[in-house]
Amino acid sequence: MTDVVVERHGHVTLITLNRPAKLNSFTDSMTEELTEAMGAFTRDPDQYVVVLTGAGDRAFSSGFDLTEMSKRFEGGRVSVGVGSVDLYGVGNCPKPTIAAINGLAVAGGFELALNCDIRIAADSAWFGLFEVKRAIMAGVGVNVLARYLPLGEALYLLMTADRLSADDAARFGLVQRLVPGPHLLDAAMETAEKIAANSQVAVQASKQVAYYWRNHAIQEQVAYYRAVNQRLLLCEDVLEGPRAFAEKRDPVWSNRWPSPGGPGPTVG
Repeated sequence: MTDVVVERHGHVTLITLNRPAKLNSFTDSMTEELTEAMGAFTRDPDQYVVVLTGAGDRAFSSGFDLTEMSKRFEGGRVSVGVGSVDLYGVGNCPKPTIAAINGLAVAGGFELALNCDIRIAADSAWFGLFEVKRAIMAGVGVNVLARYLPLGEALYLLMTADRLSADDAARFGLVQRLVPGPHLLDAAMETAEKIAANSQVAVQASKQVAYYWRNHAIQEQVAYYRAVNQRLLLCEDVLEGPRAFAEKRDPVWSNRWPSPGGPGPTVG
């Protein structure tokens, strides 16, 4: 069974993340499937709008599968974090994108929702960036969340790893429509069809200009993030977080930055 299901409804493509037993968490193969599906949508002149959602009613996505991530860290090797705020062809798609958030959207799942132009959520949905619980930094979230929320609210979520309810997300304008769970897909498809009925060149031009503001100095910010993150990845805590998750125990933090020239994980 495929981890990404693609359906076409007239001019609207519906993409469903399909690992409900694992809260629609991402694996490497799943991200490849999603990237391919988004590429096919973008290239198809007959498809105007994409709606992304998660299978089941528990989760839009819980982000990257931490069990798989812990295996990456075996032997002390970690990556240097994101090189772009655009995920899997969603963020840089020139066509309209809608997230239909049917349950929890945390970590990379929250960041995928941030990559979409419009967010429509079930009233039972909630959001969170829990990376600091694992001694890592929210790559996309740390770069773009304050471009959507007041700075204090963004910092609160990034530093406390607390939950953001659907009601509060709507109150802050992060979510554009809040609907009962059983009506979520209908509401998302209705919105997509409203967009699809308009001139698509005008729609895409409007999106392009609006994102010029959101993306102001974003590449400079990502470069700064990567420099800070590279130092973070030299800390012992970076290995301890995923290891503790895999071993189903509480982490024991060192809470120490690396000393100059001191030992640390290999950064790749």
